[in-house]
Amino acid sequence: AQNAGITLHVTNHYGANNHHIAETCFKAVARALRSALERDPRQPDAVPSTKGSLKG
Repeated sequence: AQNAGITLHVTNHYGANNHHIAETCFKAVARALRSALERDPRQPDAVPSTKGSLKG
């Protein structure tokens, strides 16, 4: 979060073992970032973006 220049909040809803809680939070953030930043092979020239996909 420091090098990315973002504010990152992670909420853990349950768990007893601090090591496992940290592992799952780290993995969840990694998966979310990968999903958000990975190029879509169907549109190789497009810039990764959620523009137009979020509904309010």
